[in-house]
Formats: sequence, structure tokens, C-alpha cells
Amino acid sequence: MPSSSPAGAIAIVAFVLKPTPYVQEFLHRLSMLEYPDKNSRVHLRIYTNQMYNKQHIETWANGQNGEKNDDFGIVQIVNGTAMGEHKIRAEAVQWAIEINADFLFLIDAEAHITAPDTLNILVQKAREDNNYRAILAPLLLRPDTVYSNFWGAVSESGYYARSFDYLDIIHGKSPAHVWNVPFIGAAIFVSKRKFEALSKAFVLNGGVDADISMAKFCRENSHFMFVDSSKGTQFYGFLVNSDAFSQLPKEARLNLELYDYPNNKKLWESRYIHPEYFTVLKPGTDVPLACPDVYDFPFLSERFCEELIEVMEEFGQWSEGKHKDGRVQGGYENVPTRDIHMNQVGFERHWLQILDNYVAPMQEKVFIGFYQRPIHANMMFVVRYRPDEQASLRPHHDASTYSIDVALNKKDVDYEGGGVRYVRYNCTVPADQIGWSMLFPGRLTHLHEGLPTTRGTRYILVSFINP
Repeated sequence: MPSSSPAGAIAIVAFVLKPTPYVQEFLHRLSMLEYPDKNSRVHLRIYTNQMYNKQHIETWANGQNGEKNDDFGIVQIVNGTAMGEHKIRAEAVQWAIEINADFLFLIDAEAHITAPDTLNILVQKAREDNNYRAILAPLLLRPDTVYSNFWGAVSESGYYARSFDYLDIIHGKSPAHVWNVPFIGAAIFVSKRKFEALSKAFVLNGGVDADISMAKFCRENSHFMFVDSSKGTQFYGFLVNSDAFSQLPKEARLNLELYDYPNNKKLWESRYIHPEYFTVLKPGTDVPLACPDVYDFPFLSERFCEELIEVMEEFGQWSEGKHKDGRVQGGYENVPTRDIHMNQVGFERHWLQILDNYVAPMQEKVFIGFYQRPIHANMMFVVRYRPDEQASLRPHHDASTYSIDVALNKKDVDYEGGGVRYVRYNCTVPADQIGWSMLFPGRLTHLHEGLPTTRGTRYILVSFINP
């Protein structure tokens, strides 16, 4: 069994026990935690009962995506499908006892620790004053809210009540950094001397959530709980909003974080918005002009493009590319393509918000004086071009005030040929940079055609904005 050391051995137990987005980012941040001799002193066990995350966790644990998982002494994945949450959390404490750990860090997948020195600080805080703070939580806040991982007070019914100093604590206005509180959750750091007590705490009351059961046990048995805000307003990290992740559209079956927008906006942006987008949007930065009034800008990440293609192909109901089309008003499509509409995969509402928050600002930058919010769009779809299906598209005007056309896959790897020709200007745009979008006027001026795809499969994402 792993032995104690001067720095102390730590058992980290992570829980993925309900639908939770961005588990891959959560695991990545666990890998980034620093600790002396981490590969011999920090041991990890992950409990999950979520089928959606199972492959993500196994891939990460096996090091298939470049994570340095050999930093951990032990890495275990435990299927918690047949176990209740109360039993799982009690078993986690027992595991720390079995491996002779000095500290136990219980962390839910909603708790993203962004400060690499978190373990070192928590060990230091726990050891101060003769190990007085043996049950300690790093302060975590859900971005742009006052929702945190601790309660300042408890109501008569035993649930949350806001204390008079709660807002001062979370906003870093209090001179103190450690508080004795009646409830902590999401990320709990426990010293060895409290292991035996906490092994019973989670199963005390099966009629309430496991963390509430634990906190009630601690309050009633004088096991003081503390929250630490040594990081000030920067905190140790943040809490993911998972409230709506179990209520996604019924059509959402794959790559579910795509549908999470805008619940965890910063996380969504870091995963799915092109890394150069915000630089190009800045005042004074030129937006590339590919043809007269045809702008080409970085919009979506390669991951977004890849995952959207996967969603469309998993759905699989590509149109036949004929004029008769029951999906459109009137049942007739003037310029048919082989495509799938966003509303067919349950992504229409999310995509409209994305257009409003990322495309409209770029349009307002390049076409000065035109402002229309919120964006309206009925035709939002992914087109598939293949030589043996539909290889090209005849010259046409879009039924829009302006349109976007996003390249979703890689030329000379996934396909050959392609591109867009603007007939009136005799100007061709290769449209071959993944995630880059053309932005151009629709009806009246910009007659254009889709040039033939000669090999492979080319995917583009099209939206007719403000028809």
C-alpha cells in the first residue's frame, strides 16, 4: 500500500454521478494539479454511472489524448451504475483508509480546479493550528452568479439560508480567508483523522442528498467544516452549470456539449469558437476580404466542425437534393442541396443564439450601419457535397439579407475541388480553412455558385440570416 510521506499522500476521488458537461476539461485540470512527487503520493479513483462520459474517462485514463496520467500513483475507474450515491461516497472514504492516505480530496465533475497549486495550499491550510481545519473546501463559484459550494447559514428546515456576510465572502470583501460554515460540497479536502467519522456521514440519511447528509452529520457531531478563499476573487476554480444538461433536446444523442450553449459560455467558447475569432473582432483589426463585400473570418474551432459533422452523419437523414422538400414552407426548394437542417437535430435554438452572439458582431463590424438583433433565420443547415450525389450548386442568390458559409472539413485530405465563385465579380473563394466563414450579402448583389467537389466528401454549414 502507498505509504505516508513528509508531504503527505493524497487520495483524490472524482465523481461523475449525474449528467455533467465538460468532463474532459475537468479531467485535464486534474492532471494539471501540482504536488511534490505526485506520481507516488497522489492516487486517483473515478466513480461514474454516466454512459455518455464513460469513453471520455477511459480514454483519458489510458493516456490516449496526451495527458500525463503517469503523474498519479494509482488510477482506478469504478462503475457506479449499480451503487447509490451515498454508498459510493462512503466507499470513497474507505478507499482512502485502505491505501493509507494522509488526505482525501472528494471532487465532483462540476468542480473545475484551475489553480495548479491547489493541493499544496489545501495541505498547508489543513495542517495549520494542529490540523484544526480537517474538513476544508476551496471556495468555488459558478461564473456570473452568486452560487457557490458552501452555505453561510442553514434554515430551520435544514437547507440553505443566506448569511449576512455571504456576498462579502464570495466577492472577496471580507478580511478573513477561512470560515467555519454549516455546509460544503463539490470539492472537499479531508485530513486523515476525520476519515473514520466521514465514512459514516454520507449514509446517515438516505432520504436527502449525500452531501446534505454529510454536512448534517458534521454539524450534529462537532466536526467543523471550513471554506477557504485564499485565492481571493480569483478562487481556486469554478463550478460548471449542469442544471440543464439532463434536459437537452430529445434529438441530442452525440457530442452533447454542442447543445450546452449558453449555460457555460466561457467553457463552450474555449472548446468551440475559433481561437482567432476574438482577435479579428477587435476594433482596428482588418477582417480578410476575399472578394468584393465577401469577408472571410475565423469563426468555429476544428472540434466544433468535426463534432457537427458527426452529429449530422449520426442522424443520417440527408435530403434528396430535389425541389420538392416538405421541410420548407410551401414544400418547394428553389435551389436544392443534399442537407440536414439544424432543427432536425434539435440545434436550431442554440444556433440562433450563437449567430446572434458571434456572427452579428462581425457583421456589424464589416457592414457598418446595419443592425438587426435578435437575428432571424429559418434556413440553417449542413450541406454535403459528393461527386456521386451532388457535386456542385448552380448560380443562385440566397434568400437572406446576408449569409454565412462555414467550411467544416479539410481540402486535399477529406475532399478535392470545391470553393465558391461569385459570378458578378468573377471571383473565387477557396473556402478551405476549417471553421472559417464567408460573410456576404444575400439577395440582389451576390450571385454565386458552389464549384464541383471532385473527390471525397465536402461539408459546409450555411445560414441565411434575416430573410
